[in-house]
Amino acid sequence: MTTRTNPAHAPELLVRDMTIEDCEAVATIRVRGWRSAYAGLMPQAHLDAMSIAEDAERRRGFFAEGNEVVNVVAERADLGVIGWAAYGPYRENGRRLARAELYAIYVLPERKGVQPR
Repeated sequence: MTTRTNPAHAPELLVRDMTIEDCEAVATIRVRGWRSAYAGLMPQAHLDAMSIAEDAERRRGFFAEGNEVVNVVAERADLGVIGWAAYGPYRENGRRLARAELYAIYVLPERKGVQPR
């Protein structure tokens, strides 16, 4: 899956399938996203203990397993990978159904709400 959007006033945004080489960037986005979104809502010690290196290693393991989850990243040539999403079969009461479910969607905290120039 590769989708390109390019409004005349914005640098090109590419949404593409995630590769194993993206694991570190996705882990960074996920951990920084948690720390930003959940500050004051979860114990700070838990957020501080989150490890980008450990999260990246877990993501590499997911690739090795191979499963039905689809991971995509959003990147800009001038910024690199700035977002990540994962989706797969809809889950209901432990059963997987034919419909799709969005499992996760994250963007770098500093890109949240940023409008293209």
